[in-house]
Amino acid sequence: MKKGGIMKRYLLNLLIIVGIFIIACGNEPYPDYYKGTPEDIEAIESLLDDYQILLVTDDMFVSTYIPLAMGEVLFIEADLYMRDDTFMIKQHVDSCATELPQRDSTLDFWFAKDTTCTVYIYDTFAVRSLIHADLKYTAYYDSAEVDTVSGDTIWRIGTVDTNSTPYYDTVDVIGNGRRLIFFDRDDSGDWELKRLSYGTYSFPAPGTEIPDIDEIVLTHTATLSADTIIAASYDTLDTGHYMNRFRGLDSLLEFEDGETLSVIIALDPLSNVTATNCEFFASCGGERVNLGFNNELVISGQGITNLYIEVVVDDVYYYAFPEKDYKALVWLIPVRIGGVQ
Repeated sequence: MKKGGIMKRYLLNLLIIVGIFIIACGNEPYPDYYKGTPEDIEAIESLLDDYQILLVTDDMFVSTYIPLAMGEVLFIEADLYMRDDTFMIKQHVDSCATELPQRDSTLDFWFAKDTTCTVYIYDTFAVRSLIHADLKYTAYYDSAEVDTVSGDTIWRIGTVDTNSTPYYDTVDVIGNGRRLIFFDRDDSGDWELKRLSYGTYSFPAPGTEIPDIDEIVLTHTATLSADTIIAASYDTLDTGHYMNRFRGLDSLLEFEDGETLSVIIALDPLSNVTATNCEFFASCGGERVNLGFNNELVISGQGITNLYIEVVVDDVYYYAFPEKDYKALVWLIPVRIGGVQ
């Protein structure tokens, strides 16, 4: 290419760059995202104070001991891989409870322009699982056998001592979870609570070793009509009850005070935790029941309250030494009792 052609191309590119710079300098910068004013946050916090019943999560922890339908204590092949020193202790738990020494909540405000706000409510719980055991089994690894392939000596459980003296024990765990509450402005510009999500809480944290609920079916035993709550749906046209979706206050599940519900819980079939290795609980209005007896829960209360469904991995009840961690998932489902309030 001739030298003059190169120079013309250079000048043309320079003119384009200068032109873009001039145009850009003449435009207004993009406005920052609306972050809300102190007055906005104060108004929304005041509304949250008016709707404290929607924020209550402490009542999922009930310190009253309830019967626990645990199966027979067995020493299984997996216990060989949990060997600690020369013995293992398993127990039969006949009743349990929970208590909440401490809860910390954090509010995170997310504004969309100046018209809506989503409040994320993050809860952290210091939970104590309480158990009463009526039998304790101490198993000793004192039976040896030689592997015919490797020649290694494998120590297996041989002697088992039984102690029928009842006792109490505790396991501490930190749990966490979140809920979302959606606010919008009314015609006069004032903030108002419009919708809320259900709450999911993991103990100690979300992961493959805690239960994963797929759906819950609540059947009114008097009418046999049923309501189904599903873990998630991203179809915005579907109006069903989904844990990951917002719900208007006027469209919550409704029950009558004192009515009995049949509660059926289905875990995710792809989960690492199976239903046969879990204990299932439910509560509404402060009374906690073990669903292992008849899958029934009596609803109690008035107005908007919370229905809790708990799934706990039963290893924490069986193993006393080495101790197992408390692993559980809780669904919080706001419901309306006794009609519109």
